[in-house]
Amino acid sequence: MFFRRSGYLAALFLCAVSLVSCIVMPANTHRDQRRSLAKYDSLGIDAPVNLPELRNRSDKGFSAADFLTLHSGLIVSGRYIDEDFKSKLATSREAQEGVLELGFSVPIAKGGSGFGSCAPVSSDGYFLTAAHVLAHKESYVLYATSSNRRTYIDYAPIRVVYRNDAADFAIVKAEMATPRYLKYRREPLPPADTLFAGGWMHEKGGGEFLEYQSVSEEPSEDFHKIITTLPMIKGDSGSPLIDQHGRLCGVLSTMRLGVIIKMKPKSTAVMMDLEELEKRIREDRAR
Repeated sequence: MFFRRSGYLAALFLCAVSLVSCIVMPANTHRDQRRSLAKYDSLGIDAPVNLPELRNRSDKGFSAADFLTLHSGLIVSGRYIDEDFKSKLATSREAQEGVLELGFSVPIAKGGSGFGSCAPVSSDGYFLTAAHVLAHKESYVLYATSSNRRTYIDYAPIRVVYRNDAADFAIVKAEMATPRYLKYRREPLPPADTLFAGGWMHEKGGGEFLEYQSVSEEPSEDFHKIITTLPMIKGDSGSPLIDQHGRLCGVLSTMRLGVIIKMKPKSTAVMMDLEELEKRIREDRAR
């Protein structure tokens, strides 16, 4: 058994970025991601990964980037799920037995929009994401699932269970098994605690927790924001924010840039009160 990576971990996005965007966001680059990962990934993730093809043994030898790939979903607009794309996904399932194959390259975002990430929070296909990721009427989730022979990419259309645009938070459901999912962190984060984030888009980054903030735009719901030093680029929205033990703290929402180029950007994640979140999922299951 070995872990093979070819190019990006799960999908290569051909995004059209305008010159204006490059001027507005100069401090937030892949270089920031690589530098951030080099600093924090050496700490590792103290959480096991279950791989059925390893005879259901848990493996703790995964980096932060690999752990997040195996515990994230990718949301894409339905317009990209054409027959050619489905064919590439089917091919990825036929990797040699005994090889954990997640690396394949698919040009999805031909127009540079309609994709983001999400965090699996149950074994039966519930995910959390940022509400603004759901910009298209029909969207699909891609997820690295496992059989007893291999780990491969599965996909399914998503249904919106709950959406709050003011808080930029959503719960979605896909009719698929999600054997690897994230458990919630229930205690508050301490100052400067190490955090990791990133879906399938690129090399993942690490950073530090700065502070909690309220979601003033939505006083009727119990949400909170988590401000971090994580670098964030287009496509990161909805990515799981996890602590060093692999527990979910929130999903990435926005990035705030400094006015001066030398100032580091700050990213914001959002999370719903856990009792309310679990209640909404229970109610949806009962329908």
